[in-house]
Amino acid sequence: MSGEITYVIGHKNPDTDSICSAIALAELKVLEGAENVVAARAGDINPQTSFILDYFNIQPPRYLPNVYPKASDIMTVDVINVSEETPLLKVMEIMREERVRFVPVLDPEGRPRGILTLMDLAKKYIVKIEAESAREVKTSLKNIIETLGGTAILDYMGTSELTLSIFVGAMAEESFRAILEWENPPECAIVVGDRSGIQSAAIEKGVGLLIVTGGFTVKDELIEEARKKRVTILSSPLDSATTALLLRLSTPAYRLASPEFETVLPDEPVEDIKFKVAGANGVVVLDADGMMLGVITKSNLLKPSGTNLVLVDHNELSQAVDGADRVNIQEVVDHHRIGNFHSPTPIPFICEPVGSTSTLVSELYRRKGAAIKKETAGLLLGGVLSDTVILKSPTTTERDREAVRWLEERSGLDHKAFGSEIFAATSSLKKRGPEAVVNGDYKVFETKGRKFGVGQVETIGFDEFHEEKERLVKELEKVREKKGLKLSALLVTDIVMGTSLLLAVGEKEVIYKLGYPRVEEGVYELKNVLSRKKQVVPHILSVFNGIY
Repeated sequence: MSGEITYVIGHKNPDTDSICSAIALAELKVLEGAENVVAARAGDINPQTSFILDYFNIQPPRYLPNVYPKASDIMTVDVINVSEETPLLKVMEIMREERVRFVPVLDPEGRPRGILTLMDLAKKYIVKIEAESAREVKTSLKNIIETLGGTAILDYMGTSELTLSIFVGAMAEESFRAILEWENPPECAIVVGDRSGIQSAAIEKGVGLLIVTGGFTVKDELIEEARKKRVTILSSPLDSATTALLLRLSTPAYRLASPEFETVLPDEPVEDIKFKVAGANGVVVLDADGMMLGVITKSNLLKPSGTNLVLVDHNELSQAVDGADRVNIQEVVDHHRIGNFHSPTPIPFICEPVGSTSTLVSELYRRKGAAIKKETAGLLLGGVLSDTVILKSPTTTERDREAVRWLEERSGLDHKAFGSEIFAATSSLKKRGPEAVVNGDYKVFETKGRKFGVGQVETIGFDEFHEEKERLVKELEKVREKKGLKLSALLVTDIVMGTSLLLAVGEKEVIYKLGYPRVEEGVYELKNVLSRKKQVVPHILSVFNGIY
């Protein structure tokens, strides 16, 4: 589909593994020939990830607050439109040939002056003619010539637009002269065949426009007299009845276009504009300067979004970028439990028990024999070291160790030295502040309709944690209230000692049944615990399942 784009994206509050694996996998797909594939992120970059990106001078992925389908995703870009001066007859021909129900009428700069629909033409033009036999037409000589396919013999109208009263010279000359006595001749358009008497009377009275029908010629003496009276003469190849009818259809489109029409901006969510589309023939999409970008009709609402996702480091919609359930999820590369994700068609789904998604992405490079840049290898190495806590986490597998060896060779880095740099540079809780510490790597889980959240942060020693505890508790309470959680917790991991403390707030029954050794109010000791995924979340899930 034209205009499609694929985002390789991790979970909300992305950690280092999420960002690094997204960048590397997007690069791999481009190497394989995929088009419009972009690495993205669903949240802010944490300090650890920033350190690694800066280390390799790599820009963060594009930030996507959501992927809800927008007006720009479904709008029709190649819009059938007309200029404001287009004759109504031409508009009707375009609508019939293109099989459209409405057309935007644009000014010379591309801004819509109004919308013309078939119903507008019927109500404002055909009904009016039949009911009132209206003679008045607002038009220009250029439009008349285009509509009739005629030829100007004398032109004193120029480019100006005039209001003319149409008369067909189909009566006796005396009757015709009597009619003109009651009219303002310069504002009259006379339609007549080869009746020289009527032609002469019209010129004598100084009418604004004389249209000679049937392709007949005008005598030279009459043309000379018309010059003196500054009467515009036009030759029409059509008969008088047809000429009179089509003359009314020479009116410029903007004269009949409705200036009242629905508009939206390109970034407006489709869900929010459905009601506008439902009550209109179409909605015009405008940019900030009022220029038309496209239109949306009811049929456009059925068009699938051109946004595709490749999920990395997660497979649960509760952790995915907002709107993920409204777009096409093409692929998953993950190392967590399989959650509530569903797809309407089969997709590649890699979900394997290794310590890091970056390990899985590095294996894809190896399996496909793809060349990997030095910086990309360094990113993936950082992702593995971060998620496995320099290979100390119980989630670490032999595949992770093998990936680290392979990535060391291609990045030119020693994993121990690089890992120590990463954690030493970003271990200060006080510098980061409570909001960044709690939300930097915070994930929400759900079971039996109840939700809990657990963040994780790595430190060197627990001294700063005790100093910052009260501020961290307040932030956990904020998150709990905002997300409607039964439990909100932060796993603080000392990577040197290989142990953790759990700071938790929540409902009394849940807190009581956590079962961890309590150090002080709300603080629990988790000896030899490094992994939230493997050692903490399964335990809390079992607690919730036992309570609820």
